[in-house]
Amino acid sequence: MAPRIFFVFLLFAGFGLPQTKPAVKKAPARSAATQSAPKVVETAAPEDKTRQREFPIDSIQVEGTRILTPAGVIAASGLKLGQIGDTAVFDAARDRLLATGYFENLGYRFKPSDKGNGYELTFDAREMTPLYALRAESLPATAAEISAWLKQHDPLFNGRIPGTQQALDHTARLIEAFLASKKTPVPVAGKVVLLGPQKYEAQFTPAAGLPNVALVTFEGNKAVRSTELQNAIAAVAFGQPYTENNFRVLLESQIGPVYEKKGYLRVSFLTITTTPSAQVKGVDVKVVLKEGEQYSLGNVSVIGAMADQSKHILRVAKIPPVMKVVDFDEIRSAIVRVKTALRHEGYLDVEVSMDREINDEKKTVDVVLIPQPGPQYTFGKLQVKGLGLDSVAAVEKAWVLKKGDPFPGEYPELFLRRVKEDGWFDNLGETRAEPEINQETHEVNVTLYFRYNPDATKRPKPNQAQPPQ
Repeated sequence: MAPRIFFVFLLFAGFGLPQTKPAVKKAPARSAATQSAPKVVETAAPEDKTRQREFPIDSIQVEGTRILTPAGVIAASGLKLGQIGDTAVFDAARDRLLATGYFENLGYRFKPSDKGNGYELTFDAREMTPLYALRAESLPATAAEISAWLKQHDPLFNGRIPGTQQALDHTARLIEAFLASKKTPVPVAGKVVLLGPQKYEAQFTPAAGLPNVALVTFEGNKAVRSTELQNAIAAVAFGQPYTENNFRVLLESQIGPVYEKKGYLRVSFLTITTTPSAQVKGVDVKVVLKEGEQYSLGNVSVIGAMADQSKHILRVAKIPPVMKVVDFDEIRSAIVRVKTALRHEGYLDVEVSMDREINDEKKTVDVVLIPQPGPQYTFGKLQVKGLGLDSVAAVEKAWVLKKGDPFPGEYPELFLRRVKEDGWFDNLGETRAEPEINQETHEVNVTLYFRYNPDATKRPKPNQAQPPQ
């Protein structure tokens, strides 16, 4: 999203000025090294010798930040207390901050200070999100070394950066300065890369680029065919810039689950070698792996906020009590069943995670389910729009939820689907449900919208329409 720029100018009525309006001289911004107390600089206009006054910055505030520190924003602006300020100086500070790529919105406002001889400046900021962890590949420095240096030299850097091109370029220039200070200068480029499902990082590499993955082969696999492994890695690896660290992450996220489905929980990737591709510009990657042994399922338990409902959770999970070969695809499906069941019981914000305890001696794995239900939502009231009075009454009668009942998140859409499938109304067009969720009372009101469509296929009304349960 392109940054939106706004600023406010306040008129200074009687702000320490003589009755005759003087000419005001704009002073250049002082360097970052200047450390002087606030003062008033007086100059004389050559035409009428009228004494002029230039106004220093008495205070700087930052509003709207949640992640960045006010001190960091002020430092990155380049402004100092006591520095002579005017709109040109403030515009330049705003532009310096926008150029970092850390801000979605940024503006400023200023007014006379309480002292009466300077400006009170306030930045209004909205940070750019999300932020990504920093990753360094094929550079003559580690990510930890680079991060430590950035924290000392970039007041906005706190270990993570936005994914804007401005922020990536800004950080790349700083990394180049660090490498030059180590007498290992390298042009640097940055981009956001996908390392696994919903896992992104800001990666910095030599600007000349990295070779792309052209082909992946496997050695040492017996339980899983090579074609299955190649298909699993193809979607995320082929055509992507190659680094060994990145590629190992992809192997863990893509190949690991393939083996977990078959009970192999200790698969390891012994060596990864590359050779120039003979077919295209890029590298062929060879992975030598060790599959390890198969594991069986041990105990399944529930911990956390819903531990007292373990029997209920395990019943809806439907995990087989005996699995001679543990199948983590089945475990993940069980987690989905638990989440669906709890949403049906009104826990609309529920999250369910899993932990496991591997016993290498017995070759078993205990599975622990961790539901985080959040608040339980209840039904409030129903509104029906787009139908006549008789039809509205019929819909309200068929709607089974009563005020105070746990609110099943899927119920409104299921209800409308049954209305259409059972042909309750002739010429029924578009329908939709809009739940209104009150985050304070945890009550949900629902509005059902119906639209007449004269071109819709007519269907006979059923003798007894059954509402969804």
